[in-house]
Amino acid sequence: MTAGIRRDPVAAGLGALLVGLLAAPWVYATLFNALFSFPSPFAAVVTPLLLVATLDLGLEAFARLHGFERLRRSGAALSAGVLLSSLWVLSRFTLMTQSERLGLLATVWLGASLLWLVVSLALGAVGPEALLCSRLSSPARRRAGLAMALLLFGVLSALSLHFLATPAGFIGGPPSPIPIG
Repeated sequence: MTAGIRRDPVAAGLGALLVGLLAAPWVYATLFNALFSFPSPFAAVVTPLLLVATLDLGLEAFARLHGFERLRRSGAALSAGVLLSSLWVLSRFTLMTQSERLGLLATVWLGASLLWLVVSLALGAVGPEALLCSRLSSPARRRAGLAMALLLFGVLSALSLHFLATPAGFIGGPPSPIPIG
């Protein structure tokens, strides 16, 4: 009897959170139609930037690239900044308060991460999970990765639960318990 390949749950969780972050702006752009809420020059500028940032971070997450270490890291940092700032701007497509925008972002990120986790169960250890398995070799790194994954998952879950349980605070809706401003 042969044993199946054992997967690393820490690498799977961190990989799913990374892929969820990569997918979150595209959920806003496609499912919520956030790009069409802004003037067309905005969409013409943001779409290519978002595409390049996602491709850069996706290549870093899914491919084992070698060489140009310093340039790749600065490119990944710049791409992460573009991704997060465009995501924050895209979340302004409705009349939501700051806490509601943050809650919707957490809900989308958590939903995309959980969806990738389910998909990766069928695919096996691919993408960021495969790369993280080799990086999380020592027990100290595994504990730090587990702590980071659990902390991020807990914060995203709390923000998402608060967003889903609190009534809307936009104009015409019931008053929000959080002051607008």
